[in-house]
Amino acid sequence: MTRMKDSGIEWIGEVPEEWGLKPIKYLVSTPVTDGPHETPTLYDEGIPFLSAESVKNGILDSRYKRGYISETAHKIFSRKVSPQKNDIFIVKSGATTGNVGIVTTDEIFDIWSPLALVRTRSDLANQKFVYYFMLSDAFTKQIQNKWSFGTQQNIGMGVIEKIKLVVPPLDEQTQIANFLDKKVAQLDSVKSLLEEQVKTLEDYRQSLIYETVTKGLDKTVPLIDSGVDWIGQIPEGWGITKFKYFLDTNKGLTITKESLIEDGIPVINYGQIHSKYGKSVNTDRDELPQVSANYLKFKQSLLKPGDFVFADTSEDIDGSGNFSTRIDDNGELFAGYHTIKAKLKNALEHDFRYFMHYFDSLAFRKQVQNKVSGIKVYSITQSILQETCLILPSLYEQQQIATFLDKKTEQINQMIAIKKEQIENINKQRQTLIYDYVTGKRRV
Repeated sequence: MTRMKDSGIEWIGEVPEEWGLKPIKYLVSTPVTDGPHETPTLYDEGIPFLSAESVKNGILDSRYKRGYISETAHKIFSRKVSPQKNDIFIVKSGATTGNVGIVTTDEIFDIWSPLALVRTRSDLANQKFVYYFMLSDAFTKQIQNKWSFGTQQNIGMGVIEKIKLVVPPLDEQTQIANFLDKKVAQLDSVKSLLEEQVKTLEDYRQSLIYETVTKGLDKTVPLIDSGVDWIGQIPEGWGITKFKYFLDTNKGLTITKESLIEDGIPVINYGQIHSKYGKSVNTDRDELPQVSANYLKFKQSLLKPGDFVFADTSEDIDGSGNFSTRIDDNGELFAGYHTIKAKLKNALEHDFRYFMHYFDSLAFRKQVQNKVSGIKVYSITQSILQETCLILPSLYEQQQIATFLDKKTEQINQMIAIKKEQIENINKQRQTLIYDYVTGKRRV
């Protein structure tokens, strides 16, 4: 039976007696280094340029690149960090701080300042073992305990270097890494299949929404050209108008995370729009942060049923245009920080549910995404929203479309939820497996 000892770190717990613990800085071949801080000019071709959003599912995925930089910029950027296969990169700032990705390719690329390189000495540590340790709560909890907050969470290289890793004998590190490679691959194979099924369902949902909000339910009606990219043809008799003529907009509350309290008035901030509630928010159903009643003097930021609230920043282009619609009528609810509130000018003459589905369609979202700008984040301004085009069926057709899509999308969402729950169960199995072996709770 393995003799265990206390590691002295809450999130690691006990480890085998013969295993050690060392700060990262004593195991690396070069100090932990982030990418250059200069903002490059991006092009449609050249050297791939990656940042925090490229860290996906434990790898540094070049499919999520920011763009491409020139050979001249590459020579400058690569002087600080020249990525190579099996390098580990940690996100050190932003919403995904602490996420870890390993390089799985020999492709040449460059990285930006939100990513920090960890490259270990082969005579002291097995890089793959270190990678698995960094995927575990034994590492991520240490990161979360040390990061600081400004406008967003972040952690410095000096702090990262002090994070402690469990260090088994080198040959055992290799055995553990090889074992986890096999077991994790098996779980990932099942997870990948489920993710493909989710993607198929999501694509079908998006296609159904687009086809219905742009073409309607009566396929016998003649179609005419809308004159708007991403909208295409629409039924004869339908109108096209600008967002600004149809909805009033204003900013959400100008607050920070320090403004939030335990018991007050609910507020939906851009974080909830992006990560939690999708295109609808319901104070009866959803757990929301809260602010003091002192903010009630900012009545222009209160959301009524049928009002829309857009996130005004996104860390990736796909999130540009994300929004929520208030669908309940249970007291006050604020549009919060980094949001834009939008309200129908003539709410009684239209069905807000139709516009909820329209704003979720590519007919609308592509208009927004083609106009946003940014490098670290993409900004969605009131003027960008105001210049987008809306499709206007009759009220009767709006109601028909909304009722049809409410039912159909709910059915699809339920199927997606089942798949995602299965994926989450696999993630938990994966996390437990990795944690148990990298901390020695179970042995190879």
